[in-house]
Amino acid sequence: MSEQQIPAFLERIKTDKTLAEALLDARTPAEVIRLAAQAGLDCTAAEISQWQATRAVSKLIERGICANGLRWRSLNGPCGLCVQIVGASASFGLWCPSR
Repeated sequence: MSEQQIPAFLERIKTDKTLAEALLDARTPAEVIRLAAQAGLDCTAAEISQWQATRAVSKLIERGICANGLRWRSLNGPCGLCVQIVGASASFGLWCPSR
């Protein structure tokens, strides 16, 4: 799997209420990785601070807020295309491992 799958994953977040709800409630990187895998994304995840997940970035691609309040954005970071999500109790960065 590669970072080209990230746009499809973002579409799932936007349209799949069950996935968005589960991501909003996620508390660990392992839980986010499991949810992403179920949605077809082979990724790595790490917990990040809310500040890091919401600060201004220079290479923003897209951002949004789901109906349940889950905030997300995609950007070009040091590891390539990545996704940051702000959940109810934790924030996470997701990226695809290099192959």
